[in-house]
Amino acid sequence: MKKLLLLGFVLFFQLGFSQTKLDPNSPVLKGIKLEKINDSKFDYINNAEISWDFSSLNIRGKQISIEVISILDCFNGESASDFKSKFSLLNKENFSVKGSSQLMHLELIAKCFKWRVVVIENNKEQVSDWSYFMFLK
Repeated sequence: MKKLLLLGFVLFFQLGFSQTKLDPNSPVLKGIKLEKINDSKFDYINNAEISWDFSSLNIRGKQISIEVISILDCFNGESASDFKSKFSLLNKENFSVKGSSQLMHLELIAKCFKWRVVVIENNKEQVSDWSYFMFLK
């Protein structure tokens, strides 16, 4: 009986605080674009610019962030496990309805990165699938 009660307790907290997937057709995701930008110094490098525009959305009560993880083992693509750093381009502290950020190969000192969108609404967190970008052409 104690084991069953403990299992129920663990499952309750697991389901209560789990992340759910953000719908791929979500208007939040449609407001974000990633573009390749040719590097001015190296012809074999593409830099990235992530831009967002949420001006047409009702974002009251939502916290939207864009997480980026720079990757060292790019040959594994999105399932890479050798990460350099994790940071947020857009988060609660620096949120703007419309903006952009450039990710430069020489600044990150990584060959690739992956990014995702996190939306928190009513204390429920939804995350998009990871998207992958390689700096090398």
